[in-house]
Amino acid sequence: MLALLTLTAASCNERPFTRDYARSTPNSAIQVGEKRDKLWEYVDRNGVSRKLNTCEDLSPWNVAYRCTSPDGTVMLTFNDSKYGIDDTILHHKDGEEVPLYCIVNGTWEDSLRFCLPVSDPSVPPQPVPRRD
Repeated sequence: MLALLTLTAASCNERPFTRDYARSTPNSAIQVGEKRDKLWEYVDRNGVSRKLNTCEDLSPWNVAYRCTSPDGTVMLTFNDSKYGIDDTILHHKDGEEVPLYCIVNGTWEDSLRFCLPVSDPSVPPQPVPRRD
């Protein structure tokens, strides 16, 4: 019974990790349009959604993409493979780099992604890479 109460209390404190939540969180990134379009937006430090230019495929070998803001002050980079999206980082011109944790919203056919900063409390703990 105590374990059930602990789990219930823990779940009450968790914030939802939804697309709408990402849209309200600074330094988040949200894929918009069709999946094949590679169109993204990011949420700036003031909570305003900003468009990114269409993502460029940097290398067909490692499926690395880069999307930049029209003014060149922000850049989103990620690797997109059949296994998912990883190494997602929102780079700011001032040198700040924000690692992102991404999930897929919808079905396989309509799998738009959205990402939150890894430091956000709603993101599950990430495994620490081994260094041996």
